Order: sequence, then C-alpha cells, then structure tokens
Amino acid sequence: MLKRLFSLVGKEPIFFALLVAYAALLAYNTHFLNAALVEWNTVAIIASFIIINTGLLLSGGIDFIAALVLSKVGSVRNLYLFSVMFTVLVSMLMTNDASLIVLIPLTVSIGKLSGRGIGGMVVLQAIGANVGSMLTPFGNPQNIIMFRHYALTTPSFISSMAPAFAISMLVLVAFTLVLGRRGGRLTGTAPKQYGTALFYSSLALFVADVACFLLGASTWAFIALSIASAALMLAFRPKGVSKAHAIARIDFFLILSFVLIFLVINSAATMLPKPHEGGAASMFLYALIASQFISNVPSTVLLQKSSLFLPLAWGANIGGNGTLIASLANFIAYRQGGRVGAFRFMGISAAYMAIVAALALPLLVFL
Repeated sequence: MLKRLFSLVGKEPIFFALLVAYAALLAYNTHFLNAALVEWNTVAIIASFIIINTGLLLSGGIDFIAALVLSKVGSVRNLYLFSVMFTVLVSMLMTNDASLIVLIPLTVSIGKLSGRGIGGMVVLQAIGANVGSMLTPFGNPQNIIMFRHYALTTPSFISSMAPAFAISMLVLVAFTLVLGRRGGRLTGTAPKQYGTALFYSSLALFVADVACFLLGASTWAFIALSIASAALMLAFRPKGVSKAHAIARIDFFLILSFVLIFLVINSAATMLPKPHEGGAASMFLYALIASQFISNVPSTVLLQKSSLFLPLAWGANIGGNGTLIASLANFIAYRQGGRVGAFRFMGISAAYMAIVAALALPLLVFL
C-alpha cells in the first residue's frame, strides 16, 4: 500500500505539493477551508475541455491531424514557428488557458509521431498563449477584470497594451528561432484509420463547448457537456478498450489540481501585504513579482485599487511567465506537455520574462 502511494506521488508531484501547501495553510488558518475560494465556473470550463479532448485523443483523430500538420510544415523550425504563432493567434480569441487545453494535446501527438522532443515547443506555446492573450480585453481573466474595473474601451485597451505586446512578440520570435534551430526535415506516419464516430461526435461537442465559452454560458452547461462527452467515450470507445480504461484516460488529477490551485493561491493572496502607492516602475515590478507566487489573476485583484492601469496591466501580463503558477496557462502546458521538466520549463519562461521586463520597464516609465 505504501509503495503504491509513493508511486502515485512520483507520478503526480504537483498535485501532492499543492495538497501539502493547502494543508499547511489550513493549519495556519482554518478559515481557508472555504469552497468559495474556488472559481468553480473556471474549473467546469477547464474540465469540459479536458474531457472532450480526451474523447478526441481516444478516437485517434488527433494523431491523424498531427500527421497532416507534419506533412505541411516540413522542418523543425517551421513547426516551432507555426505552433507558437498559431497559439498566439488563438489565445487572442479564446483566452490563454483554454487555447492551451486545445492545442497542447496536438503538440504532444506531433512529438510522438515525429520522434522529436517537444519540451521546448510546449514552453514556447505557454509563453505564446500569455503573449497573445495580453493584447485583448477578453484574452485572459486579469484583462477582463481590469477592463471592467478601469471602465476602458476596447480600442483604448488594445492601444495601451500594444507596446508591451510588440516587445513580447519580438522576444518570443527570437526565442522560437533559437530553440527551433536544430533538426532537419520532419516526417510522420498517419494512422490508417481512426474512430470516426467518437472523433466527429467529440468534435461536435468541442464546437459546442467553445460556443458556450464565448457566450459566457452557465457552469451547468459545461457540466452537461462533460457528462455527454464521457457517455460518448463509453459508447464509441475503440475495440479492445474497456469502459474503465476509457474513463481512466480522463486526467482527473489535472482537474483536481486546479481546485487546489485556486484554494492555495486565493488563500495565500489574503496574506500578501498590499503595497503603498508608488510610481509606475514599482507597481509594475510588484505585479510582476507577486504573479510568480500567487498567479497574475489574484495579483490583479489585490492591486487594482491601488495601482494605475498601465503598470498593473503590463506587470500582470508579463508576469504570467516564469513559475508554473504564474498563470494557469503555464500549469496546463506543463501538466499536459509530456515530459518537459519543471526546472527547464521555468528556466526558459523566467529568462523570457526577465528579458521582456527589462525592455518594457524603461518604455513604461517613459510613457
């Protein structure tokens, strides 16, 4: 029994680290035992995307699409550029976390079919999701919060974020060209067949899920879509796959990890002192650093009453890179991205964040 527990901890280290952190917070203050700390609508949205994507993966259709992508991009560098830039584009429209839940499984499948390591590409896609989402007022949760709090118009928001976005994109392209420089041509063999019934029914649910997401549907809509997806997996599962194995393909630990992330981050955020009024540079750096420990969304909530819009917006968005919990997008990419190591992930992401911050800070002070 103890051996099985150690094995499970080894497979899910982040989940158990979050569990220990939450237990420590509860020991400090029992008031943190509060379900209201969890953003249940966000959890329901994430869970629905995860479960529907599981159906797509189980059908084998994702491997088929991955092989088509490989046949078109040709080289490793082109693959890096296509994957990262496409992630940037999608994240402007779907939010950074949702876009990665959709795109990372495709990246993993590409890596499997091509026999190439995709760790660097996964990290760059996480960065790309954070970069793309910073430009629009609906690209990520913190932007939505600031857009409403500061009563901004869409054009004014985009124009305010455009300089930081431009800097971030230039550095991202440089990182992509450097990390994708090695390797030659890419080849991959597409599966001869896939489960069409499961694939197309899951695809229909995916379209419905995106529509509900964009229209701001209730939590119950996403719960219903999750249940429907699980039912389809059971009904149309591939031959030789048991019902238990089909359901076990759902990453329940990832879903539960998000519950713990909200509990830990929102509990810890109440303990972080609010800064005194300061200049643009100090508020930018405070938002940037706070995001590394309590994520950029709680940092935005913490600082929005005492900060000007521009330093907070730039700091929280650029600060979404760095640690695994700096943004939910980072955690999703790390958790679903195969075998990319936590230290490698954070090393690349933190280096990127430091360079962008060093370039953006003088411009922010000038503006």
